[in-house]
Amino acid sequence: MRLFARPLLLCLLFAVQCIITPNGWAREWVEDATIRVAASDEAGFQQLSPNHARYFIDELNRGPDAIHQLPADAWSAIARETINVGPLSVPVWFHLRLHNTTGDAVGRILELRWINLRWVDFYQRRSDGQWLHHQAGLNVPSDQQYLSGSSYLFPIELNGGEYSDIYFRVDTQFNALMPLFLWQRIDYFRSHAQQLMVYFVAFGVLAAMMLYNLSLYVFTRERSYCYYSIYALSILVYELAASGIGNQFIWGGFEWTRLHLYAVSINLSFLCGVLFVRYFLQLKQYGGWLLLLNNLSLWYWSLSLVMVLLGSSLLHRLGAPVSMFTCVSGLITGIYLWRGGNVSARYFTIAWATLIVCTMLTVQMIEGRLPYNFLTVYGQLIGFIVELLLLSFALAERINRERRNRELAQREALALQTQISAEREERVQAQAQLLDVQQKANEELETRVAERTEALVRAMAELEKANTQMAKLSRTDQLTGLGNRRFLDEVLEQVLDSAQRTAKPLSVIMVDIDHFKQINDTYGHPVGDECLRLVGATLRKLVTRGTDVIARYGGEEFVVVLAETSETDAYRVAQRICEEVAGTQFIASGQRIALKVSLGVAAYDHSGTMTTEVLMANADQALYSAKDQGRNRVVRASAITVAH
Repeated sequence: MRLFARPLLLCLLFAVQCIITPNGWAREWVEDATIRVAASDEAGFQQLSPNHARYFIDELNRGPDAIHQLPADAWSAIARETINVGPLSVPVWFHLRLHNTTGDAVGRILELRWINLRWVDFYQRRSDGQWLHHQAGLNVPSDQQYLSGSSYLFPIELNGGEYSDIYFRVDTQFNALMPLFLWQRIDYFRSHAQQLMVYFVAFGVLAAMMLYNLSLYVFTRERSYCYYSIYALSILVYELAASGIGNQFIWGGFEWTRLHLYAVSINLSFLCGVLFVRYFLQLKQYGGWLLLLNNLSLWYWSLSLVMVLLGSSLLHRLGAPVSMFTCVSGLITGIYLWRGGNVSARYFTIAWATLIVCTMLTVQMIEGRLPYNFLTVYGQLIGFIVELLLLSFALAERINRERRNRELAQREALALQTQISAEREERVQAQAQLLDVQQKANEELETRVAERTEALVRAMAELEKANTQMAKLSRTDQLTGLGNRRFLDEVLEQVLDSAQRTAKPLSVIMVDIDHFKQINDTYGHPVGDECLRLVGATLRKLVTRGTDVIARYGGEEFVVVLAETSETDAYRVAQRICEEVAGTQFIASGQRIALKVSLGVAAYDHSGTMTTEVLMANADQALYSAKDQGRNRVVRASAITVAH
């Protein structure tokens, strides 16, 4: 079913387009396409359609006089739903004809509502043969344009009954899209203020969601919130660039930002979106083809962003197909994980699909396949807002779900503790009953004394065995089966006293697993526990003397106490441990994990002032020296400056 989702979506868009434009994309030039200008239009503006314009591709870089003298058959009709001829490598001319149908002079503003054009030369040829010329475009500073705004504006002056020809010379690497509006001056400023208000409300929503999730990242340190905030910021920059509001209010005074920030924001928003998908859906945990699709998009958009920042257009032609690949691969990933039971993927899929559909409306308008209207102009912005709202809900749902899981774990732990307390109470009661039986046995007939005594002895033996087992468990690390910290403290004091009395050597080896936290974070705590067991088994394999002691010191640290062993001999034992662990084949999740340890060796110096704390501190300093020197090595305390 997923394989047919994309073709069905395209067919649906095509059907909608056919409903909107029942005649298809073919369009014939209307001979009487003159734009009639009255003294006062009821609506205050006219939106010019492709019927009003013709175009001519200028490969010889002609001037306006030469263009005006071209025969009528040199001009072509626009076969699109907008005044648009697509991307071209050479300049293109557009021609309009205006007629003032009144007897009075009128003035108008001609608005070009597509800012991503490098050069726009506006020419008006008056009926007396005089030319009026204005320049606009990304290469032209706002103070050199007719009026500064989020669109390009040009003045129109017509005498009573005058016919006037309008020519636009356009040079751009993007689509030569020309959404033109003919305004009465006061109506333009009123409409422009309303348009800015719509954008500012939308930008406010985007900024609010960005700052809210950024604050969540500050408190939780969950990277998904960080990448969400960066993604929202990149979308905000992209919409500022695409709408022209950024040029108008923020960076219009800098030529580099005018020329390149639109392309930079496109690459940046895709890159941030891919990173958000990676961490929000936790693709590293799944690996396989899901992670491969994400990596392909991540590598391309990173490289493309660098190329754009360097001013290169080498990857420009790959932008459209890779954009489609990124959108479709993200949708496939979300659907696959949704069906696999990933709750977060459900919200993501709905949000991602909404953005794709809304963006397709805007892209189809830019390509000239759908008309220029409110839905196609603001479709992508609406899609971004809906997507970010849904993703914000998804992140909030994840917080609640993780909180519920923690509460459930706490309840289970409390129930287990209650059960243990009940069992302990039962044992206490059993002991009391045994004592009562013993007391009553003394009062019974002499003939039953032996039987009662035997029963009491058996019960006491079982109780003693249980107490011995409990004492053993309290001194044993449950994960590795080695002695625990309590056991080590007791034994080390005894061994040190013996070494002082007999004047025999005593050495301690402290072992720490390298990059253990990274193993836990990457593969999960079950793999980390298996790692601890494996290291404990390796120590038990290599340290076999009955007088030696092995204990888990805490976390990923182990301690080996070697009685009657010098520092040199202990160093050799530590070297064998280091080599044995490094050669271990540790496989988890289908991958071999490089398992290595750092070791510190310290010896008792028979000074009479060295305590167990000083001995352990010396071994610990040697261990950290091994880590500082690059890990996976052994360092003796005598080789460094230590405390005595």
